[in-house]
Amino acid sequence: MATRDSMEHLVSEANVKLESAKKELDEAKKIGYKAGDDYTQAQLSLEDMEKEIDKMMHSANHQQKEELHRLHLQVSQCLNDMILDHEDLNQYE
Repeated sequence: MATRDSMEHLVSEANVKLESAKKELDEAKKIGYKAGDDYTQAQLSLEDMEKEIDKMMHSANHQQKEELHRLHLQVSQCLNDMILDHEDLNQYE
């Protein structure tokens, strides 16, 4: 079973990465041109977070799995938004 501390750390880390990614996504939408290195780094950190969530799922109890599933949905939704917006931004280069 995953420990409470490891779950809290993962959730906290995910929230930080989500906030950073959302900030980069908003900036890219405002500026309207090719996304920079910070944008790409935010995407990569979300992909890494998805992997960490998946690893934690293997040792989580039922309640923790539900929390991790909700967290995974948030991370993948943000990542999908970034990928789609990145494609939209690059369309006009």
